[in-house]
Amino acid sequence: MSKVVLVIGTGTIGEPLIGMLARGKSDFGIDELLFYKRTPLRDEVAKVHSLCARGASLVVSDNASRLQFEQLGHKVDMLLPDALIASDVIIDCTPAGNKMKERYYDPLRLSDTKERVFIAQGSEKGFGVPYAHGINDSALPTHDNFIQIVSCNTHNIAALIKSVSPDFSKVVMGDFVCIRRA
Repeated sequence: MSKVVLVIGTGTIGEPLIGMLARGKSDFGIDELLFYKRTPLRDEVAKVHSLCARGASLVVSDNASRLQFEQLGHKVDMLLPDALIASDVIIDCTPAGNKMKERYYDPLRLSDTKERVFIAQGSEKGFGVPYAHGINDSALPTHDNFIQIVSCNTHNIAALIKSVSPDFSKVVMGDFVCIRRA
C-alpha cells in the first residue's frame, strides 16, 4: 500500500518540514510527497523550485492559480481537491488549520472510507488531540485521526517538567516565561 503525504503551507513550519520529509522519504515510508502552496509569489520562486527539486510535488488551489504558478515557471502536479483525496496523511502547517478542517478535512473524512491522519500545528487549539512527542505518546493513535502538535514552547516546558517529575505527579503549579530571540 502506498503512502501519500500532503503538507499544507510553505512557511516557517511547512518549508523545513517538506525538506526533511523529502530527504527521508524512503526512511519514513513515503511514496509520494505533495505540498500545497496557496499564493504564487515571484519572490518565492526559488523556494518552490528547491522543494520540487528535492522530490516534492506542487499542489495548487484551482486552474486559475495553476496558470499563475506556471507563468512563474513552476510545474504544477495536482489541484488541492485531488491531492486531499489522494493523501493518507495531511499535515497543515498554516494558522488556518481549523478553518481548513471545517471546509475540507471534516467533509473529506465523512465522504469516503479511506483512513487518513490529519495533523495541525500548536496554534490550532481544538483541531484534535493535543500531542507532545515523548510526553503523552499514549494519546496516539486517536479515534478521530485529528492531532494537534503542541507548540515548541509547550514541548520544551513539558520536557523540563518531566525531567523533574517524570510522571508529573509532583507538579502543583508552574509559571513560565519563554524568551524568544525574535
